[in-house]
Amino acid sequence: MEIDAYLRRQIEQKMLYLALTVACSVLLGFIFKLFGRFGVDGFQAIVFNYFTCFCCGWIHLGHFPVQTENFASPWMPYALVLGLIFVSGFNLAALTVKHFGVTIGQIMQKMSILMTVPFAIMAYGESSGWSKILGFFFALASIVLVNWPSRQKSPANSDHPQKSAAPKNLIWIPIATWVLAGLLEVLLVRVQNERLTDMSDPTFIITIFGTAGSIGLVIALLGWASGRLKFSWKNVAAGIILGIPNYGSMVFMLFALNSGLEGSFVFPVANVGIIVATTIGAVTLFREKLTKLNWLGIVLAVAAIALIAF
Repeated sequence: MEIDAYLRRQIEQKMLYLALTVACSVLLGFIFKLFGRFGVDGFQAIVFNYFTCFCCGWIHLGHFPVQTENFASPWMPYALVLGLIFVSGFNLAALTVKHFGVTIGQIMQKMSILMTVPFAIMAYGESSGWSKILGFFFALASIVLVNWPSRQKSPANSDHPQKSAAPKNLIWIPIATWVLAGLLEVLLVRVQNERLTDMSDPTFIITIFGTAGSIGLVIALLGWASGRLKFSWKNVAAGIILGIPNYGSMVFMLFALNSGLEGSFVFPVANVGIIVATTIGAVTLFREKLTKLNWLGIVLAVAAIALIAF
């Protein structure tokens, strides 16, 4: 009986980490949604967000995260590359939304599981029963259907830019967005499975945020110097507000991976959970309308989570 109670507590803790990952990520989505309303520059807010994440990690860790011995750690090259991916991925995602619309932007980022799940299964022999495979395809379908736009949306409310179709020579932008989103998750799966670091130690993710913030700050300084960007304290405030749940979303995801959950389970369930929770929240808080295809996507998403989990 004591063993059963212990196992139950372990499972509950794993699911709690995953639920907190989804909750923090959904909060991020709602904060981003308000940026336009308050005239916040997304790029500058993201830069200050990274430094906020770094400070959150500093407080969490209890001492300054950058230590000389860390530079010789086996995870350091991964942290530096992931920091670059964070900044590059954000800018490419923003360009995808600008030229192709929010729908394509959301789909290309969440379709990262097309890379992550096969990689985790083939490279590290993670479980691949029929229910997980079926759930994987349900997850892909749900991501597309939940983001499928309504033809009845007015131009003012449409999530597509009101312009002619994007030039064919820009098709590389959403493709690169998908590649970077997938590469980010693949590298996290590799760090987890190779046990390059203890995922419960926030030093790894703090270093990623510090790297991303440093690269972003250089770009921002060049923008301010050239006049292309205009500094505003509201961008700083927005970055601080954004940074707290952003740190939580990444730390809880690492905790979920460290708890023994497979990457081929964590990333599909988290991505689908974020999409569903964000959509339901948008309907409740922002009075957005869902089509029958959107609701079908939510049903498939719930089915996907059930199949992948059990």
